Amino acid sequence: MKFSDIIGHDELKRRLAHQVDAERVSHAQLFTGLAGYGTLPLALAYVQYLFCPNRHDGDSCGVCPSCQQLSALAHPDLHLVFPVNKREKKSGESVISDMFLDKWRAIWQERGGIYSAEEWYERLDLGKTMKGMITTKESEEIIKKLQFKSFSSEYKAMIIWLPEAMNQDAANKILKILEEPWDKTLFILVSERPDQLLKTILSRTQEVAVPRLTTEDLLPIALQSEPDSVKAQNVARLACGDILELKRLLGQSED
Repeated sequence: MKFSDIIGHDELKRRLAHQVDAERVSHAQLFTGLAGYGTLPLALAYVQYLFCPNRHDGDSCGVCPSCQQLSALAHPDLHLVFPVNKREKKSGESVISDMFLDKWRAIWQERGGIYSAEEWYERLDLGKTMKGMITTKESEEIIKKLQFKSFSSEYKAMIIWLPEAMNQDAANKILKILEEPWDKTLFILVSERPDQLLKTILSRTQEVAVPRLTTEDLLPIALQSEPDSVKAQNVARLACGDILELKRLLGQSED
């Protein structure tokens, strides 16, 4: 996913690209913002820009093997962690993100990287009460994966979506590598509720605050479903900068 594929956030995209160009990449970054602001796709576009050998004019090329692999979430130096769970889990069974990568890639492609935790849990068929989690076993897998050298890129990157779903033991296990990571290793935590993270994790990460989108950013999307420009403008304003809320409002208006 290129920066140009991301709706809005022009100034933030320029700043992130400048960090890479100036070789000032913080090893642990905390992207904060609601899913509907496009926070997760922005994090992925940042990694794609970092990995791209042909980046230019503030964006990745989008066509090299690295960009193609990242767009498919299949780059060997990109690692993904997200809350998971399953019903009818066997006693003592460990459930980790790698077991659900196919589902993750599918919802990513379908939704353009913008979906809520609830939509993800629905895809996992967790029912109305179960939630996803990031377990101690997952943290052990993170450490194991990052011990190896990168395969094809200068960097290796670990994106953790909704790190607030980590239990305390899991969070404590990754503290040391957040503080003293291996060389050319990038951690990106993508959080909607940073207030629920351990203070020690907050202190070890550099925050990238992703703001809500503007009404002008959302208006073209609204016009795709609501041809009346006045109604589209009102819906875009009521969405409060959140693409998911915009789609919900448009769905209600269509009903």
